[in-house]
Amino acid sequence: MAKLDHIGVYISNLEKSIKFYEEMFGFKVINRFMSGEAKIATLDMGGGLLELVQRPGSPGTPPVGNWSHLAIYEPKFNETVAKIDSKGIEKRLITQANGNRLCFFNDPDGHTIEIMENGFL
Repeated sequence: MAKLDHIGVYISNLEKSIKFYEEMFGFKVINRFMSGEAKIATLDMGGGLLELVQRPGSPGTPPVGNWSHLAIYEPKFNETVAKIDSKGIEKRLITQANGNRLCFFNDPDGHTIEIMENGFL
């Protein structure tokens, strides 16, 4: 079976985004490199990589509508929600019928992130 290698996200400021993902989730940078004019960093997500790509014109204009998100199982759900609040980040909390809690918020470039109290896997 194939498995997830990485998710690539275009961002406007590499250092700002690295700091955000390190502080919010503890993701660690494992590699930095250039590809043409693009500055790229890969962060270990514990089951795949998050590739942050800063290039001229990034992240560009997103498509209309909420068409995608990055979902992360967060065993320290309450702690992470408290971090979101302490940073003044707007969030949306949902409790599903089965009692599982979800929290949606945006990264510095407006990408939607979902944290899950109980993951699918």
